[in-house]
Amino acid sequence: MLIIKILVLIASLLIGSFLNVVIHRMPRRESLLWPGSHCPQCGTRLTVRDLFPLVSYLVLGGRCRYCRNPISMRYPVVELITAVSFLLIYLEWGAGGQTLAGWIFTGFLITAAFIDIENGIIPDRLTYSGMLAGLVLSMVTIGPKSSLIGLLVYGSFMLATALISRGGMGGGDVKMAAAIGSFLGFPASLLALFLSSLLGGGWAAALLISRKATRKSAIKFGPFLSLGAWLVLVYGQQLIDFYLSLY
Repeated sequence: MLIIKILVLIASLLIGSFLNVVIHRMPRRESLLWPGSHCPQCGTRLTVRDLFPLVSYLVLGGRCRYCRNPISMRYPVVELITAVSFLLIYLEWGAGGQTLAGWIFTGFLITAAFIDIENGIIPDRLTYSGMLAGLVLSMVTIGPKSSLIGLLVYGSFMLATALISRGGMGGGDVKMAAAIGSFLGFPASLLALFLSSLLGGGWAAALLISRKATRKSAIKFGPFLSLGAWLVLVYGQQLIDFYLSLY
C-alpha cells in the first residue's frame, strides 16, 4: 500500500536524522541523548522547525538559521541514503522480523561508513554493539550458528589482511567485518568479502592512478565494507544468479 511506503519513508528519514547525531557525537565520546540537537558551530539549540529531515536543509539553503555557517552536506545525504535503503528493504521483504533486522543492520552500516569517512576510525562502541546485535537478531533470521561462524570467518580474514598490510587496514575495519559477519552469517559473509574487496580495490587503484595515494597509504575501507554488506543483505541471491548466468 502506498500509505505504508510513505510512512516507511517518513520514519526512515527521522532515523537518518538520528544517525547523523550518532555519526557526529560517537567519535567525540559525547552523549547521544544530551544535550539536545544544536548547531555544532554556534551551539544554538535547534527547534522543531530546524530539524525536519531534508526539508529544513533545503529551506535554510544549507546554512544554520542562527549563525549562517554552512551545514555539512553529510546531513541530507545520510537522511536520503537511510530513506532509500530502508524502503528498498521493505519492498524486498515486506513487514516482519527480517525487515526490522535489516533496518538495524543498515543503520549500523551507514553509521560506521560515515564515521570512517569523516574521522578515519570506526569506534569500538559501535562495532562491539554491532556484533552483539547481529548475534541476538540471528535467532529470528539466519540462526546463531551461522551468525557465529560468519563473525569468526570474516573477522579472522580481515585480521590476517590487516597484519599482512602492516597498517594499510585498521583494527576498526577488522571489528566491523566481524560485526558484518554476525549479521550475514556464513557463507553470505564470503560474498560480502568479495564485493567489498572488489569495490575497495577499485577505489585504491583509482587513487594510485591519479597519484592521490601511494601503495603505503591507508584506505578508509569502512564505506566499502558497508556497501558490499548491504548489497549482499538485500540482493545477495540475485547477484549470485547474475554471476552464474554469465557462464
